[in-house]
Amino acid sequence: MDKLKWYYLRIGGIFSVRAVKVWAKIHRKPVYDIRLKRLIDSKEPTVLVSNHQTMLDPPGVFAALPFDTLLTISPVKFMTWHKYYNSKYKLPLYTTGCFPSHGDGLTGVEGAVYFANNGYRTFIFPEGKRIKDGVRTPAYDGVVKVLERLPEARLILVHIDWEPRKNFFSRPSLSVTFSDAPDSLNRLSADAIMDAIYKIKKVVD
Repeated sequence: MDKLKWYYLRIGGIFSVRAVKVWAKIHRKPVYDIRLKRLIDSKEPTVLVSNHQTMLDPPGVFAALPFDTLLTISPVKFMTWHKYYNSKYKLPLYTTGCFPSHGDGLTGVEGAVYFANNGYRTFIFPEGKRIKDGVRTPAYDGVVKVLERLPEARLILVHIDWEPRKNFFSRPSLSVTFSDAPDSLNRLSADAIMDAIYKIKKVVD
């Protein structure tokens, strides 16, 4: 059963990413910058951390990756606000790899650690909600608790930026950057991790 779930989520995640990639080519000007020091290792516990702007962030982020890298990194499990996860959107959210931040079973930190150690990649939005207009809020410490439990995990920082649409006919940019966390990063500070993510944008700009 677990293997069937793994394949189900892998297929669902890849399908959603490819669909958004095609959509973005038509309606956006994609700008992708992959600055990873080495290839993704599917057997290495990996935690990806990102800022959060829209509900399309999960597939939008991975639309930046070449197809062979997408195959290697899949399936990915995204920690999702439990009230949103347990809504009418639960089936599509589950199918695309989401899991709830709170509740019974494999949720929150326990779920994130389990998935990272069992053939999935774990993805966390430390701000806990969609941030618009660049107004940041303090990051939650869930990501720190996960990294404390996974001291040897590879930490990948991701920055995504959906440029606002100026009018119906405009074609704004979609910028996504992947970068390995610097060795000097304080992995035990959620705000330090988010600072590093937002610095990626400044480097790209």
